[in-house]
Amino acid sequence: MYVARSQITDLEAEIATLKGKVQEAQADKERVEAELNARVESKDKDLAAKDVEIAELKHLEAERVKAETAEEAKKKAMEARDISTSALNVAQNNYVEAQTIVDTLITNSILNATELDEAVAALTDVARAVGHHGGYLECAQHVEEALGQPFGIRHCSVTDQAASILSHAEHVLWS
Repeated sequence: MYVARSQITDLEAEIATLKGKVQEAQADKERVEAELNARVESKDKDLAAKDVEIAELKHLEAERVKAETAEEAKKKAMEARDISTSALNVAQNNYVEAQTIVDTLITNSILNATELDEAVAALTDVARAVGHHGGYLECAQHVEEALGQPFGIRHCSVTDQAASILSHAEHVLWS
């Protein structure tokens, strides 16, 4: 019995030793798992930081491409503006030349028109008649002042001529 007891005691000691080893292995396993979890979390954080950095780099690249595209569009717009300005200058020069020709033709046709000659002659006659009439009226006024009595102007032929010449001039001008 003693041998069995001794074996039981040895087995119990061996069980206790194995339990200690199992507990140590369990503790090592937990420690290793904790380290691995910490490393995984650290790597996850690193990966997240790298993802953010990659996103920032992609955004910067997109902004750079956008800026280049905008610069190219600006250059094309400036070229188009220069072409438009050049075309506008040519059109304006052509317009000025055409307008000069038209103005010259119109001026010549007006100056060469017989109606203009007749109108100028009629206006000259009217101006002369009105001038004579005005002079006669002024003279009549002086006579009235000198004599101190009214001086009639009905007998003046210039007065009648002024009215008929004016009527004739209006007919020439407005017909």
